[in-house]
Amino acid sequence: MINLKILPAQYGDCFLLSVKDDGRAFNVLIDGGLGITYEKFLRNELRSIATQNQKIDLMICTHIDADHINGLIAFLRENNIKKFIDVENIWFNGFEQIVNRFYLDSKNIPLKDDVTIIDEINRKGYEDEFAKKEDVGPVEGVAFSSLIEYGRYNQNIVSSGGPITNRLGVINVSENIKINIISPCPETLCELEKEWLNELAAKGFQFSIANKTKMVSSFEFLISRIKRYYEKNRIDISAMDCLENYKSDLEKVDTSIVNNSSIVFVLEAYGKKLLFMGDSVVKEENECKIIQSLLKEYGNDVIFDLIKLPHHGSCYNISNDFIECIKSKEYIVSSNSEKFGHPDMDVIANIILKSKVIDKIMTFNYPVKQANFILNESWKQKYRYKTIFGTGTNIIERKY
Repeated sequence: MINLKILPAQYGDCFLLSVKDDGRAFNVLIDGGLGITYEKFLRNELRSIATQNQKIDLMICTHIDADHINGLIAFLRENNIKKFIDVENIWFNGFEQIVNRFYLDSKNIPLKDDVTIIDEINRKGYEDEFAKKEDVGPVEGVAFSSLIEYGRYNQNIVSSGGPITNRLGVINVSENIKINIISPCPETLCELEKEWLNELAAKGFQFSIANKTKMVSSFEFLISRIKRYYEKNRIDISAMDCLENYKSDLEKVDTSIVNNSSIVFVLEAYGKKLLFMGDSVVKEENECKIIQSLLKEYGNDVIFDLIKLPHHGSCYNISNDFIECIKSKEYIVSSNSEKFGHPDMDVIANIILKSKVIDKIMTFNYPVKQANFILNESWKQKYRYKTIFGTGTNIIERKY
């Protein structure tokens, strides 16, 4: 049996997954939401796991973004001070997995301006314009990579310390559990490195600093602030008396290389298949390596037991090709809608109308208003779907 807990993570992601495997639990923590996610929910869950003499077998940080990484930082800070739970392995693509070693091995004398630029980036930390102090928690100036190194956790053991990419393919965790890494591809991480270099160059950086701690930290902080902001979808709810009126072509595209660097994977256990997509971008089939990889691995007929929708159900991150080709019994949206109004209504409508799975489930961990339109009972009967809504103060638990 697979047990999944969907934690209230505000506009972020945080999932705890446990698989019973030959009498023991294999526990996976996927992202950590914001600092407040850890303080209000995740800490208690982890302590509960520890009291059962269990550990986190695998912790996955899908990508460098405040609403995915800050809760993990809050956790490692506390666990490093006084360890209360073991973490066996961590998957995370940070500076040393993405950036050329030249920027650490340089023996140049640091220029004063370079020191100032790096110190300013590190001072700002991961916070973005949407984060409130009480949402973030005490993580300012502390990089995730630094906490991993300080706590001497195993990072990316499956790739010998290198990046987690689709080249690793299927990781056999045990006889009954495997994880298939679908994305990112190495080329995407190269693009992310270029983006980082361009951002530093635009600030006048001369690459004279060889201080490892400062460079590693500044990489994460700067990457987390490289954003692409998009206009919210606007649909006149009052004018809609037909579900078909909400659908769209879903042609808008998220061009964020940071989001596209998300670790996308399928966890398979005892015949069940769960697809977690981070903030990835899945668009036209003939251009999207994620769709192509999933079809190559699983074929057109497979039905996933769960798909965690990319980027909180944003219309910029999903396509009709994906909805029609990659089918699921359940779709999860993790968002309180405070950031850009996710999920987008046309994404929800398109899934209900275009996904060919009967009696699919739409699950939301918050009572987001823009999803209320699908509570129409006649539509539920006609289009054969069910809904689950969290309160925003409770943890939704699902079993597969």
